[in-house]
Amino acid sequence: MPHPLPTPEEMRRWDQLTIEEFGLSGAVLMENASRAALAALEAHAGPVRGKRVVVFAGAGNNAGDGFALARHLINLGAQVLVLHAKPLESYTADAGYHLQLLRRMDAALEYLPEYEADFLHGAHIVVDALLGTGFQGPLRPEYSRWIATINRLGQRALVLALDIPSGLCGHTGEPQPVAVQATVTITFEEPKLGLVLPPAQPFVGTLEVGKIGIPRHIKEAHPTTHIALGPEVWEHVPTPTAAMHKGIAGHVLVVGGSPGLTGAPLLAARAAYRAGAGLVTWAAPEGLLSQGAPFPETMTMSLGPAWGREAATRLHDNAHRFDSVILGPGLGRSAEAAALVAAYLKAPHPRLVLDADALFHLAQDRSLLECIPQDAVLTPHPGEMARLLATSAEAINAKRLEHARAWVTAHPSHLVLKGAGTIVASPNAPMAVSPWCAPNLAVAGSGDVLAGVLGALLAWGVPPHQAACAAVYWHGKAGDALRHHFPFRGNTPLDIAETLPHVRKE
Repeated sequence: MPHPLPTPEEMRRWDQLTIEEFGLSGAVLMENASRAALAALEAHAGPVRGKRVVVFAGAGNNAGDGFALARHLINLGAQVLVLHAKPLESYTADAGYHLQLLRRMDAALEYLPEYEADFLHGAHIVVDALLGTGFQGPLRPEYSRWIATINRLGQRALVLALDIPSGLCGHTGEPQPVAVQATVTITFEEPKLGLVLPPAQPFVGTLEVGKIGIPRHIKEAHPTTHIALGPEVWEHVPTPTAAMHKGIAGHVLVVGGSPGLTGAPLLAARAAYRAGAGLVTWAAPEGLLSQGAPFPETMTMSLGPAWGREAATRLHDNAHRFDSVILGPGLGRSAEAAALVAAYLKAPHPRLVLDADALFHLAQDRSLLECIPQDAVLTPHPGEMARLLATSAEAINAKRLEHARAWVTAHPSHLVLKGAGTIVASPNAPMAVSPWCAPNLAVAGSGDVLAGVLGALLAWGVPPHQAACAAVYWHGKAGDALRHHFPFRGNTPLDIAETLPHVRKE
């Protein structure tokens, strides 16, 4: 089952339906959340008896989670101080209920706006229950000060954030403009979308998920618009059989290369083999084939003296021989390459990956966008996406999800927007976010390897959306595995390709 990534609004909807239709009270959900938080805290901090704990409780429901957790900690013998952001009589509903239980335990409570933070030094554990996922920035000045206090205490104490580090946007993971730097974040029921996006990484620490009792049928009846890629993608990767032969495993055609860039199509070819393709052919003009040093397993196909319409005609004439096509690695930006792309897209292969310089030529001649097959997969990095959308890479990275969704809505096809937390977008499917933010993938040629994996999966017959999800997860997992051998980077893209079979085995 895919891993849901609810937005704050989607999580609020699940809570509401659980309370109003299923009949589980909000107070019980809050109690469940506090017990999940306690389990996460004990797992990371050990026994809490005798430890000094400071709970920063905000003004909303997140404070209720903090009040309930404080009660459990007192029961276990911790020395607990609760700092509340508004007068005690102002807490109502479920948060007020848990506050009343806490007050019956003669807990130490102080009004946060009047408390001198300097007296907090010596805390072993700090609980961040200031702001939940419903927070919309920017922060008010007093919350910025309190967050700064938590971060100072966190230099010596373990900081546990409840549901999301205060100050982070639950949609984007961006600090608004500052956020708690948690040691551990315990998020409730499912990870919120913002928690898994790259901007959140410096703040989340170790992410734990605690189930609080949202019924499965409610989540299935109201699916999220975003999911996280996980090991379930292997279900779409064909398993070898004893009786198979190379023809069954698919034949991938890689079209690309230009002077000084013949390595790109060859990296894609090697990755396609490492991802299980039975046959791989590199197609290029005759002069480029003689310049390159293909891996011995890679076949070649001459497309004539140069890129251009004649080369496209030869591709069309031989299309029946191949199960998928990768167009673009190292293709170059010459007029001849542009002519090839324009002519080829008049009758493209149905299982097509458009990568690298093929994307450049699409951006240069926007009439070609209407020629993209609906089953094609585009694999831009932020700079290439910016060129396609006539904006900047900074603008793309600021709103990656929005730009990806807008693209597949306007140009129905499949999109892999590369970068930390790579996104897979397809029409009528949830947006899929890669869990991998692997520095070892940040090397020239890494995208060529990803294209090769994708080409191999398409050649196997995997549907394009599932192929894109599996390729992104597989490629990212290979990059993550490489950090054990190359902890300070230094790996080559060929190392990524060579790691592919090993991470699938694991």
